[in-house]
Amino acid sequence: MNPLLAGQLFSFSLKVTAGLVLLAGWRRYRRNSLLLWSLFFLSSSLSIVSELLGFNLGVPLFQAIGVSFLAGGVVSLLDEEAVGFPIHSLRLAALTLPFLVSVYIVLYAKVVADPKPIYLSYGVAGIFYAFAGVVLWGVRRFYPRSGTLLSAIITLHGIHKMDYPFLRPVEWFAPIGFTLGATLNALEVIAFIHVVLSERFRNVVEAEKPEVVKKGIFIVSPDRFRTYVEALSDFPVLAFARRRDFPERWEVHLLTTVEGPGNIGPTQLHRIIERTRSYLAEAHRENVTGVVVIEGLEYLMMYNDFRSVLKFLATLADYIALYGGMLVLVLDEKSFDERQLKTLRQVLNVGEVG
Repeated sequence: MNPLLAGQLFSFSLKVTAGLVLLAGWRRYRRNSLLLWSLFFLSSSLSIVSELLGFNLGVPLFQAIGVSFLAGGVVSLLDEEAVGFPIHSLRLAALTLPFLVSVYIVLYAKVVADPKPIYLSYGVAGIFYAFAGVVLWGVRRFYPRSGTLLSAIITLHGIHKMDYPFLRPVEWFAPIGFTLGATLNALEVIAFIHVVLSERFRNVVEAEKPEVVKKGIFIVSPDRFRTYVEALSDFPVLAFARRRDFPERWEVHLLTTVEGPGNIGPTQLHRIIERTRSYLAEAHRENVTGVVVIEGLEYLMMYNDFRSVLKFLATLADYIALYGGMLVLVLDEKSFDERQLKTLRQVLNVGEVG
């Protein structure tokens, strides 16, 4: 068999297999990142089919669709893990990517006497492919090995795709290029699956239920909260707080205006909701009562009006009821007036105050 054809068929098989595996994972975990990544692999496989069948329009079309799904999956993962991507990095990307793409196309037109859009589509896709890998670097705090590996492989694969328009017509390099591409495809599939199978991605493992864990919503004072911290020290709690000095087993997201891995801005309430939904859904699947702690409600009130915070808490309450979880609101009642507290209790159906 032609080495070129063998490489294409190998890559096609890998992409279809990975797409189906991730699709099955999405049906279990219901994470949007998994769905988008499965569509990325399946779209990329259709690009290979298009090239094999001589469907020239399909190659750039499915390349573009695939990269869009890849980037969308990366952004979804950042949302699911409540990892903010620094604004200055986005601004830098917005300023440089269009210029980089334009220079790349001009350079290709100058070097290659007879530019072929199909070849060029791989290169342009490679630029955004590499960009997705760089963005994915933001999850390294939560996935130290698997996340770093996946980010590096996607970035390298993107760089390799960028050399495709220049080196694809070179006959002696073609087998090397496809072998390298097939190898990166294989490593990419392994890295994706490694992330999905990691304990972090699954969010919650089976844990012994402490006595303080009860289904529902509870308001506790800062003083009483210390007893909750001690009782839940070995439980996989999800916390959004103004400080990080909590048990090591806890997943803590700092509420702050300072950018950083895992930090959440006070106006980014949607990120708290998305991370909570993902955590509670997996806890429910593992037959564990998910415990969510919000310590810093007064801080959120400084940046959002009471109605917005109430809607935010009501949404969390819906997920708590849906997945049978526990929400602990740490607050000093003196920070709210009597009317606000009454509304809070009524809307959230608070089970305890103390």
